Amino acid sequence: MTESVDVKKLIFFCSADPREDTGAFFRAYHFANVAATSGLEAEVRLAGSAVDVTDLDTLPSTEAGDLIRQKIGESFDAKFEVSL
Repeated sequence: MTESVDVKKLIFFCSADPREDTGAFFRAYHFANVAATSGLEAEVRLAGSAVDVTDLDTLPSTEAGDLIRQKIGESFDAKFEVSL
């Protein structure tokens, strides 16, 4: 008899417009980074206007926009999925 193992993934969903609501992106990428670097499987799912964040120039040229750019950069090392 084999035992089954449940694999769970933390999914952080964001549908905010990156030009309007930078906080939603910061939280999604921040918590996905924390989860992934802790060894948990994580994913950020972008929907609707949130997909526009794939062009980093859509983010405002503000401290909040720069923080999100930094979080997105950290995601490359944390190795979690981002789906559109």
